[in-house]
Amino acid sequence: MEVEGKFYDGNSSREQVVVAKFTQEKRFIIDELGIDEAISNIKIATRLGNTPRLIELKNGARFKTDDNDGVDLALKKLGIAVAPIHKIEKSWKLALSSIIVIALFITFMLTVGADYTANYIANRLPKSTLDSASKKTLEELDGRYLHKSNLSKEKREKIERLFKKLTNNDPHYKLHFRSSPAIGPNAFMLPSGDVVLIDELVFLDKDPNMYGILGVLAHEKGHYVYKHSLRGLIKTTVATAVVSYFTGDASFIVTTLPTVLITSKYSREFETQADQYAKSEMKRMGLSTKPLAKLFVNIENYYNKKYGDNNSSSSFSWISSHPVTSKRIEYFNKE
Repeated sequence: MEVEGKFYDGNSSREQVVVAKFTQEKRFIIDELGIDEAISNIKIATRLGNTPRLIELKNGARFKTDDNDGVDLALKKLGIAVAPIHKIEKSWKLALSSIIVIALFITFMLTVGADYTANYIANRLPKSTLDSASKKTLEELDGRYLHKSNLSKEKREKIERLFKKLTNNDPHYKLHFRSSPAIGPNAFMLPSGDVVLIDELVFLDKDPNMYGILGVLAHEKGHYVYKHSLRGLIKTTVATAVVSYFTGDASFIVTTLPTVLITSKYSREFETQADQYAKSEMKRMGLSTKPLAKLFVNIENYYNKKYGDNNSSSSFSWISSHPVTSKRIEYFNKE
């Protein structure tokens, strides 16, 4: 089977009108140029309407032809499957059905399927993307809200030892100490596994062993394990997240994550999961969860004293994003 077309050697813009052959031996031959290649070694572009068909050779040379039907017929005679895209193009029913299916899928992802979308994207974002976004997020927070920690070296080392025990000394997790009067008592975990612990929260833990802080770190680790902050971020910006996922641009994480981390209010489901995770981790380490319950009481008393009953006055507080309730305190007081 012969088809006429134009040949480009890949080294210049010069074109030559040639005739290419598809032989029964499944060879692609252009006699006048001495080209003889196995069809399995060349790349034949999928047909797209009546646009010129491109055939690429291994050395970078190209053959382009307008005879799409000729190429399809040659491949069919040789038993080589032709991609169905052109068939779909030619059928308005199939094309319309495809558009409807895509529209319904996108609508599902943006509405009732928001939770599914958040879970799907959160579990498929590459680690390199999360690491890069978390690094930039921490840099932005350092420039806007966070300051150098004022904790003593002894206290930092004590908390670091507990943190390493909690994470089994996994280098994937990193602990950062910061001070922030603007944010107040708080702690949050970045999608990379970096956790930021604010001095003001540490000061409220009166347990000499810092087991209350350990409980908070275990709670934050639970949020990380279940990807709560990332899922919440994607869900609140679901339209942007869907577009970003399909285009490969995850910059939306960097632009919205800083604010989400320190002001977001986790759902009851997320808080329950993180609490259960914290309790199981404390038990794994052979420790009581009562110091965490006591820290919760201290946090609540701190904000009641500072703002009265209007705890919402501090939108950055740990109590704002992790509301302390009597049921949660009771839960951690039970062994």
